[in-house]
Amino acid sequence: MEFHGDISGLDELERQIEDVYFNRLIEIGREAIRIAHNASGTKEYPRIYQNHTWNLRNAPGFCVVRNGKIIALEVYGKGSNMEAVQNTAYYLQYHSKEEDGLYLADGMNYASFVQSKGFDVLDSAIQYAKRMVKKKIF
Repeated sequence: MEFHGDISGLDELERQIEDVYFNRLIEIGREAIRIAHNASGTKEYPRIYQNHTWNLRNAPGFCVVRNGKIIALEVYGKGSNMEAVQNTAYYLQYHSKEEDGLYLADGMNYASFVQSKGFDVLDSAIQYAKRMVKKKIF
């Protein structure tokens, strides 16, 4: 199929569409880590661990990768437990990210152990992010 006409604005339109897409991912990431911080259990993940140190609850974070570079990175617990915040920021910055998109993490080294015991560390945040990507983007 041939097209005859002026297509000079298509590159700008494509950039604007991508901007909206990545901005929505950032919004979803912010809300997802708020959910992880305030997790109180859901029907799918009803088990909440006893929160003694607040390290896990203060460490959820996200980053959004665009064209192989981090364009947004936030950790929920800023100012509350700097070790937890730094661990998550380090994890998000330096672990490989093979595709553009939204990444959620909790940088405390025992987060995966707690989650493997059936407790909600990031599960409800991940479920929320998946639902919102389908609803707001696709």
